[in-house]
Amino acid sequence: MYGFDHGVWMMGGWLVMLAVWLLPFAFLLIAIKVFFERSRAGNDKSALEILEKAYASGKIEREEFLRKRDDLQAGASGDLP
Repeated sequence: MYGFDHGVWMMGGWLVMLAVWLLPFAFLLIAIKVFFERSRAGNDKSALEILEKAYASGKIEREEFLRKRDDLQAGASGDLP
């Protein structure tokens, strides 16, 4: 009486509706995650870059810059105790 159309929805139509609702939601969550990971990765600066920026802006003096730079470079090479 109802034919093939209604039979398909009765047997697996709920899977189609689940996909219709969950796939866009999953895509949105993945897009948000990727956006925040990229924005966070762009803000990562090394300690030496931060130190150079502080020296360039005049927040620290030359002697302090040189001392801290030497400390950072010594720590990177493993010379610190």
